[in-house]
Amino acid sequence: MPGLDRPQAPGERGERLASQLAEFARERTQLLPALWRVQEALGYLPDWALEQVAAHLRVPRSEVYSVATHYPELRLRQPGRHLIRICTGVPCRTGGADALLAAVRDRLGIAPGETTPDGEYTLETVGCCFACSMAPLADIDHEFRGRLSPDRLERVIPSPGPTPEHDGHRATESPPVGALPSGGSPAVVLGQLRQALAQPATTRLLVGAGMCGLAVGAGEVVAALREALARRSVAARVVEAGCDGACFRAVQVAVEQPDGTRHVFTRVRPEQAEMLAQALAAGTVDTLAGLERAPDEPADPFFAGQRRIVLEQVGRIDPSDLGEYLAQGGYTALVKALEALGPEGTIETVKRSGLLGRGGAYFPAAVKWEAARKAPGEPKYLVVNAEEGEPGVFKDRHLLEGNPHQLLEGLLLAAFAIGASRGVLFVNGEARLAYQRLARAVAEARAHGLIGPSVLGSGFAFELELRRGAGGFILGEETALLECIEGQRAMPRVRPPFPVERGLYGRPTVINNVETLSAVPAIVRRGGEWYAGIGQGASGTKVFSLAGDVARPGVAEVEIGATVRHLVEGIGGGAPDGQPLQAVLIGGPSGRFLPPAWLDDPLAPRGRFGLGSGGVTAIGAGRDLASLMRTLVAFNAAESCGKCTPCREGLPRLLDLLDRGQLDSVAALLEIIQYGSLCGLGQAAPLSVESLLTAFSEERRA
Repeated sequence: MPGLDRPQAPGERGERLASQLAEFARERTQLLPALWRVQEALGYLPDWALEQVAAHLRVPRSEVYSVATHYPELRLRQPGRHLIRICTGVPCRTGGADALLAAVRDRLGIAPGETTPDGEYTLETVGCCFACSMAPLADIDHEFRGRLSPDRLERVIPSPGPTPEHDGHRATESPPVGALPSGGSPAVVLGQLRQALAQPATTRLLVGAGMCGLAVGAGEVVAALREALARRSVAARVVEAGCDGACFRAVQVAVEQPDGTRHVFTRVRPEQAEMLAQALAAGTVDTLAGLERAPDEPADPFFAGQRRIVLEQVGRIDPSDLGEYLAQGGYTALVKALEALGPEGTIETVKRSGLLGRGGAYFPAAVKWEAARKAPGEPKYLVVNAEEGEPGVFKDRHLLEGNPHQLLEGLLLAAFAIGASRGVLFVNGEARLAYQRLARAVAEARAHGLIGPSVLGSGFAFELELRRGAGGFILGEETALLECIEGQRAMPRVRPPFPVERGLYGRPTVINNVETLSAVPAIVRRGGEWYAGIGQGASGTKVFSLAGDVARPGVAEVEIGATVRHLVEGIGGGAPDGQPLQAVLIGGPSGRFLPPAWLDDPLAPRGRFGLGSGGVTAIGAGRDLASLMRTLVAFNAAESCGKCTPCREGLPRLLDLLDRGQLDSVAALLEIIQYGSLCGLGQAAPLSVESLLTAFSEERRA
């Protein structure tokens, strides 16, 4: 086994790495963060570095190797100087990923998984880049490139030479800390903080610089706008905002003036920055004709059919500025809980709201909180699952990139209700921008007394740790996530006991999804009854990632009970070519293909097909459904953690039967996998196959 022959580290590199590892506490829970630090420093995990990690953390070398080989984003082989990964998920395949991959393969002369003989390029495929609205995508030297086509390859494939430095997972610069408010009630402290961080009114240019926008040039637009405004001495601020969900309009620039006037320009290119700066200087933005405009929201078909609660401020505030969140009423729900409701009152408010967890299981959030609060054992933990590793689902990243303090307020409310004093915010390893903006927000919150020994001077103490995953769809399963945080391979635990009784480090633990917690501040602020009055079949709204063959791909929030047709055709605009859709995939690899006859069914947790975690991919006429289904089954087979036999052995066998056309044997195997698997990955893996065999006509099945 590699790593057991005590390889010697190169002298200077080994000493440098040892000094970096010295920053980590000598305990197993630091294993994954330490492995990430090594890979960031060296580009991969050589045997000698694994040896150093084992020695520092005092973990057996065989177990370090076991963990390092378990997570797909950790590399034990040195890649080329330039790493090119082509997304082959279902949304990207509907957008032309197969042709793109073939063109890259021909251009480099290597197949996926290979490195060119000169060591310049490594080519890989990836199950999803999680910016599906920009399909097809490639990840080139850790930067996403979207809306690609074979004829654009020469512009995006880097020239031979050293890989540019990239560190998208470290926090941005720490926020400045002024005089911290002190004394008084939480409401008084929050008011002082709001006043201290308030900014003077000025014209703002909000650039949709979420991961989707950055994939098609938002960074270049930001730089060009700042340069053009400075050259003309225009008093305006360029804000790197999140995407408001209208990804199809990226790069989008919203001009907001102090009097409230708002103009939204779409598909903006860097060379158009000068035109916009000139119009601002001349005061003629309202009549500017050289840029494409978005319609006013009341008449905008993308926004008119939505009910935006958790997405309300996404794309409209600066995610790096706590003061802007406070100006919009941020953290007032936390004050209400601290001063008026108390822990039990907060739980009761959320219970009355009927809020169900939005991670896919739709379990009542308040019931989980109440069970953890009553469970014996201290300390209690809150774990935020921001893993979002299901291909075709990217809505949580929009929330994190566009309004991270909303999540922080929600998790503080949950922690206060539970009685948790410690928390872990676990972010998907591919969500580089979300991690970066969260790190900034956590630093801001800690610097201003919103996280720490006495939150807003209330005496409620809470500490939060930000963690980063390393891939693996299985991390969406809550107990596998706990194993990962503890420094183990991500494998589900047998239940009972449930996490609310014995979770992280054996203590009572609540695991909540990003969207779930992002809804909590509005619920506490406006009341449980208000939220319970929204939706049909369940309360509230649901955020969906909308991709594939739709004219308007993006992220949309609708009331629970809205129909699939309303989402896909009303908001999404239907297929770009105007043809009827062949199917709609609800839920990614764990989801079902819906036939056109089902599109008028409501989107509800206990409906005919469920909601899943929020992925919706439209599939137009002429697409090969069987091939797309095989993509989903192959992904699940590759992502199986291997703990239970039905999933580990059954999914590869299912692929084999499908490839050989032995459908008579498929049905029995589907049942074995679905009912014999330990966790949701195996239990839901057969759904895409089952849906094609049962919900479509005989001709379509053939």
